[in-house]
Amino acid sequence: MTKPEVPIDVDPESGIWRTDGLPMLYLPRHFLVNNHKAVEEALGREAYRRILRVATDKSAVVWCHAEAKTHGLAPEATFRHYFKRISQRGWGRFAVEALDVAKLRGQISARNSVFVLESGGKAARPVCYMYEGFMTGALRFLSESGVAPHAKPEKFVCREVQCAATGGHDHCLFEFAAGDATLTDAE
Repeated sequence: MTKPEVPIDVDPESGIWRTDGLPMLYLPRHFLVNNHKAVEEALGREAYRRILRVATDKSAVVWCHAEAKTHGLAPEATFRHYFKRISQRGWGRFAVEALDVAKLRGQISARNSVFVLESGGKAARPVCYMYEGFMTGALRFLSESGVAPHAKPEKFVCREVQCAATGGHDHCLFEFAAGDATLTDAE
């Protein structure tokens, strides 16, 4: 294996990728977040959130199907693999805290979220809503894989119920479910 021309160092504890000491997501982290904020400001938070939910949900489904096929992973293993890979790519350090495959619901925590790190932990409201579509898409993949044959929902919901950017928490927490489940309101 040849050494890459641009060195990428991955912190084994946080999963943060760096080139020349700068946090990266294959591009400078601040670039992604500044663009994210600019689009949110131009469209409004809720409109942008809906757009992101559709795009990131679809991307998660496509990625999960491809990885399941490539690696021969079972559906639940693919779901968990997805969040491991996102963690390794610098988005944050994700952990599946709870997953009820039969009911298609659970919780995922995120530490070192790029949005929290760039906010300096001083946001007035939760900032990691981009990740909600990651979770609904991975959940949609589980549903499409037939792991819960009695449940064929059309709708998947996710909400960030705790955000480290608003202070008082060392991590973000997301709840997700299939159908019209009621989720906790964000703190």
